[in-house]
Amino acid sequence: MLGVFMPKLFNESEFPIIRYLQLSLREESIHLITSAILLVTMNIVRALPHYIGIYWIVDSVSVSRGKKRIYFLDAAFIVILLLLTYQVIEAVDQIHYDFGLPAVLMAGIIILYDLLNYNYVSLLKRTMFILMALMSVQFLDIMPAASFLPVGRGELSRYIKAAAEVLGIERQINNLALVGFVVSALIAVMLFVLIRDENGLREISSLKEANERMRMEAHASEVQNRTFKEMQYLVHDLKSPLSVIRTLEGVLRIEEENETPEKTEQYDRMEKVVDQMSDKISQLLTMDHKSSFTVKELLNDVMQQISIESYAPFVKQSSEADEAYLYANQILISRSLVNLIRNAVQAVPENRTPEILLLAQPRGNTIVLSVKDNGKGVPNDQIEKIWKHGYSDKNSSGLGLAFVKNAMERSGGEIEMKSKWQEGTTISLILPREGEEDYVE
Repeated sequence: MLGVFMPKLFNESEFPIIRYLQLSLREESIHLITSAILLVTMNIVRALPHYIGIYWIVDSVSVSRGKKRIYFLDAAFIVILLLLTYQVIEAVDQIHYDFGLPAVLMAGIIILYDLLNYNYVSLLKRTMFILMALMSVQFLDIMPAASFLPVGRGELSRYIKAAAEVLGIERQINNLALVGFVVSALIAVMLFVLIRDENGLREISSLKEANERMRMEAHASEVQNRTFKEMQYLVHDLKSPLSVIRTLEGVLRIEEENETPEKTEQYDRMEKVVDQMSDKISQLLTMDHKSSFTVKELLNDVMQQISIESYAPFVKQSSEADEAYLYANQILISRSLVNLIRNAVQAVPENRTPEILLLAQPRGNTIVLSVKDNGKGVPNDQIEKIWKHGYSDKNSSGLGLAFVKNAMERSGGEIEMKSKWQEGTTISLILPREGEEDYVE
């Protein structure tokens, strides 16, 4: 669109081509060179927007069948787009643009350039090549020696070449046009080579990164498989003593002929504890394993895990949903809350006494488990980054919050975060109640 209106913005009023042409005929012939340079400059300024616009369009649009690109249709699209642009310019500005050799050369350059697909280089750098190519071909319009070619058929171009013949300075105009053409073409070629080399280097770098990523993923998969096998052995070793205890408990029940209510209660409690321990060990092996548990059981589990930590006295709990049931992997959720508590403690400045609150509240068909601290808070520009693997502003692995995010994705839950700089942060895990697994408010 800018190309369509350029002739209204840049015309003979801004570029006094005719005036210098008249001066060359009346006074000194040197003014004809000025007139020729002004004409080339005006044509470049006018044509630059629509050639760049066409290149930008074809750079982002391609015709393909399946995954196979149809190159001849891409080339036809460029030519048709250029012809339509010329028609619109003529209709709006009443200026006829000749589809001669310069236009054909520019269309060919754009077609070939687009087919090379140097997309690893920035669009701005690639556009600079189009600019220099356009400058080069525009000098052909004022070259008297190229009159036998379909170039310079515009009215002003013909006037300048005719004046050069009358004044006998065709050689000077030819030399000017040739120098402009060669210099611009050489710069265009150098830009092209630099763009090609940069694209090649970036492509190689991208392939190296992809290969490195694949190698790391393969290594991670190997480690994960090895870890899984080790976990299987560990689970087996941990559950074997529990099986023995369970068997002994059954034997004791049988041998106890006159079993008292007190002993029955003890045996039942022993059986329940053994079963709970066995279930938790099984969950270590299968993180997607889910079970039913109350919020109270979850919070007690969390408080037991942190009871041996030095920061345990600073952690308080409050619950408005003790009897509500959740259906998830209890180990994942409890470890997530422990990680949040540990991060909350680390966020409190050394000159401030930690105040950490573990809170459970009902919200519609969900339970909101929150960890609130009085720490330094999180800057707005870091809120999205803290959930990524490896991100940490402390000397830690940066895996804690990434683990929490992964646990919520596995559990069908959501995470909310509210933070005020130098006041504190509240991170909430929102989980559906048992029976509402497909609904998170």
